[in-house]
Amino acid sequence: MHKIIIGTPRSGTSFVTKWYANEYPQCIALSEHRLFEYFEPDYPDWPDLGDIEGIDNETQKRIRELPPDYIFKMHSGPDMSKYIWDFVYQKPIVLVKRKDLLGQFISYGIGWTTFKWYWYPDWKKNNGINGLEKGQTFNYKKEWFDNLVWRIEDLKKRESKLNIERTVWFEELPDFPNNGEIMIRQNPKSNDEKLNIIENKDEFLKWFKDWVGEWKV
Repeated sequence: MHKIIIGTPRSGTSFVTKWYANEYPQCIALSEHRLFEYFEPDYPDWPDLGDIEGIDNETQKRIRELPPDYIFKMHSGPDMSKYIWDFVYQKPIVLVKRKDLLGQFISYGIGWTTFKWYWYPDWKKNNGINGLEKGQTFNYKKEWFDNLVWRIEDLKKRESKLNIERTVWFEELPDFPNNGEIMIRQNPKSNDEKLNIIENKDEFLKWFKDWVGEWKV
């Protein structure tokens, strides 16, 4: 058997993938140390991101070498090979989505600032948000915003080709039954509280509102 979890960053894909890995221990959780991103080319053991042919070849090799029972996750991204998409279109997948898009974008900016993309309950936390020191703020870069926009819109275009066996919403994750060690939500505070740590909050909100106004969620 297999489980393929597909979504966009900061939508809960790591939590869902880890939950399925706990639920089906007979399956090999591929690249768990890399948050299960087995087909994500942005790692040192992959060809350079500009080497499209090299990424395609490595992707096809990894597909051929998949074990009979496996679990992995993938995000829509500009560097993902067409071959992995052709592969997953033929498989049942679990789609992970988030209704609170503003919260998703805020979390994405925090993640790029701290490079802390997940958290377990027994890890010592400071008094800040998601790895930020207490009182720390950050400047939200337009390239982060544009990257997440691209990923969300790209996945939306692909949804009709996906064989979706289950859709999981980020907002449902607290209702998942505990089945072992699992990640916890990193940013439980409200969006208003988290917006106050963005130094260019007004500029960021304008980007977001302009995009939401143009895109039908």
